[in-house]
Amino acid sequence: MDHPAEVGRAGGARNERTLFEVRERVLLALSRSDVFASCDRSELNDLSEGAGLLRVARRRRIYGQGEPVAGLYIIAHGRARVVRGARDSRALTVAYRGPGEVIGEIAITARNTHEDTATATEPVEIVQVPVRQIHHLLARDADLARRLLELMVERRLDTEKRIESLLSRTVEWRVAEFLLDAAKNHGIPDSRGLLIGVKFTHQEIADYVGSTRETVTLTLGDLRRKNLVLFDHRRIVVRDIDALHQTIQ
Repeated sequence: MDHPAEVGRAGGARNERTLFEVRERVLLALSRSDVFASCDRSELNDLSEGAGLLRVARRRRIYGQGEPVAGLYIIAHGRARVVRGARDSRALTVAYRGPGEVIGEIAITARNTHEDTATATEPVEIVQVPVRQIHHLLARDADLARRLLELMVERRLDTEKRIESLLSRTVEWRVAEFLLDAAKNHGIPDSRGLLIGVKFTHQEIADYVGSTRETVTLTLGDLRRKNLVLFDHRRIVVRDIDALHQTIQ
């Protein structure tokens, strides 16, 4: 079984990391999170107390489906792939999560085991807040509880939208939808259009849209020939957002 390497813990740092250094890195990661950024300093201190700072190598598991829930995770650096498996060994890529995003949100419920698997797609540094601390803070912070509830609802709606696309849309439609979402979330204004700031491999896109790498490569080639996208050192530039939107109308 894979286990993340612990850099240190706010309540007792190790690996030649001082308590202060670990605590500051944990606090920085929490303050950059969309969910926890609105917390005041005392709440962030409460969350960081006893929180672990973990490093996970590329392709290593952060947590696995069916494993006991140890805490809530906030990504400080790197990117993770979240997958939901089925009994027949097939798996659905639920999402790719990056810096500031929360994973393992099942920790805020009464469930004891994970319902998905999170794996590092590149080296990841991640904050793990123990379940008991999350529950303690939620019990006295209604705003934080509301934000986490909204997060879970939004992700549930996104998953339902994904399932609808997988059942009723063509691969080209699903790839275009993926690119539009990526441009919305990671787009950087560029003289050529919107540069998607995160590098997604063709295999990662294929896993997300429920297709094969070969089909996705052909589909991206068609979009390039239509002058809708271009490639820049493994990153994708969406040249015409409006025209790409037309492909999913």
